[in-house]
Amino acid sequence: MRRTVRLASLPLNKGKRSAIREVMGAYNETKRRFVFALRSPSMWHHLSNKRSFRDWAKSQGFYPQEVNVHLVDQAAFDAVDACIRHIKSVIARENLKARIWKRFPSEGERHYAYACLASYSALGMLMRGGTPRLEAGRLKDGQQSSIARYLRRVFREALANTWPKITLSRSMALDETLYTSMVVERPDGNPGRRQYVSMVGPRQGERIAIPLAGISRVSGNIRVVLDEGEKRAFVHVAYEMVPLPGPASGPDVGIDWGITEVCTDEHGAKHGQGYGKVLTSATEQRDKTGKARGKLWAVTKRNAGSKRARHIARNNLGTKKQARRRTRTQAALRTISGAGVKEVVYGESNRTRARGKVARNSSQRPRFLIAEDLSHLKGKAKSKKISRMCASWARAENEGRMAVHAYLGGSEVKTANAAYTSQTCPDPDCGCVSRDNRNGDRFHCRNPYWECNWQGDADQVAAMNLKSRVDDPEIHRYTPYSEVYKILDDRFLRRMESRTGGTGVPANGTASDGDRACAVEGEATAHGRTPSRPRGSIPVVGDSLPAVDSPSPGFVDTPGETQRLESEKKRNA
Repeated sequence: MRRTVRLASLPLNKGKRSAIREVMGAYNETKRRFVFALRSPSMWHHLSNKRSFRDWAKSQGFYPQEVNVHLVDQAAFDAVDACIRHIKSVIARENLKARIWKRFPSEGERHYAYACLASYSALGMLMRGGTPRLEAGRLKDGQQSSIARYLRRVFREALANTWPKITLSRSMALDETLYTSMVVERPDGNPGRRQYVSMVGPRQGERIAIPLAGISRVSGNIRVVLDEGEKRAFVHVAYEMVPLPGPASGPDVGIDWGITEVCTDEHGAKHGQGYGKVLTSATEQRDKTGKARGKLWAVTKRNAGSKRARHIARNNLGTKKQARRRTRTQAALRTISGAGVKEVVYGESNRTRARGKVARNSSQRPRFLIAEDLSHLKGKAKSKKISRMCASWARAENEGRMAVHAYLGGSEVKTANAAYTSQTCPDPDCGCVSRDNRNGDRFHCRNPYWECNWQGDADQVAAMNLKSRVDDPEIHRYTPYSEVYKILDDRFLRRMESRTGGTGVPANGTASDGDRACAVEGEATAHGRTPSRPRGSIPVVGDSLPAVDSPSPGFVDTPGETQRLESEKKRNA
């Protein structure tokens, strides 16, 4: 696994900024033509081999004579990478793997469909109306044709009018033939040493020396990026990461991602507790600023062309301050996220390992890290405040850091279905699933048939359920939430029938200690009266985010809810 480090430069003078922009302009204009050529599905077989596309572009005369040939090579490779990233993002955004899993029940059919998505030449053949003849799954021709038609339809819909466009000229990739790194000794300077990256210039024989703010190892392929104000440049360098010695041998850990903290494990420990404070502060400030700017926009529209409108537009409606504030917030979130993830992966040894006081003990690193699947998370939260926080929630950043540190620590990350994990009782003898079980951050089992009374933190409950669900043969990662609810509810009813003998009371007719004061259905318990459980109503799932308002799958025990149901019955009558 490789990790990219961003090295900042010192502020650049006007001449260097102009030269870098000129080189990047030629580079991105060439890359734009290459990306347009790769738009055709007949060219997608080149995505598996960058060098074959480079050779094809040379044979077609796509290489401009006025640009360094090695720089054009990098533009061709960069164009291939951009198209690959776009296709992968379309597959992830449209949740195509989950749709395939739901559509085709056979393992052979799923295997063939996934193999088609993994092969760019097969995808190109699909988009042209063909049927890839793959050995994966060993299906008959008719079955492969049926799957190919389905994939062609859904992939065309997902890819429609979304091909990448190169509109900004702010970055370019360089190989080792296009730059050199050097450290210059400065006897009378402060600091005494300075590192420069000397890159290719806009004309033959010219070089651009970029002074770095620090000293680091620069080698291999790099990427040079100009910041938004074009005052500085950033050099992105990729390093190979070396895992820690010794295999991870610690116990498995289940975690639930959050917005008030980075994550919570199955033992109730909350990692990265300052995360929610930063998110709340940033979202409240953004909301306040947005309302104030909205009023100013209204003033400029009413007084269009006036001196006051020009003054407001010049001094109050810019984006520089917002960009700086956003950068500071993202940096703070990254810092807290990194610290929280390290605590989970490296255990207690992470706290002092930088000072060398505690060895990196492999027994404290978990063998498996079980987390929830956030790839298809979408929908509204039940309040605008939480929606704004979730909009700023860097869940991809958290998952990326988890993947990196799990690789370094020798742990394996597993993903589980998160449906109803914070609404299901973790007691294996209960398993009651109801929206009434969760109230904010607190979990209290509202079992209507016997008094379970399990209480705890809702995020801890979610982590416990994720750990127990990762190897569940019935609940797959892509199982729809409605089916998950049916499975959990059927299991709970079977437990209830085994305890009561199918009569609603214990088999011996009395409430023993093992039955936890089991009550007859319809009579009073410690949680109030328990009417029959409606099995037809399945709520919208919102375990990763706070649940939206929906009919409760459990019993109704509030007067307001009873009045609402009676009013609906009258209207329907």
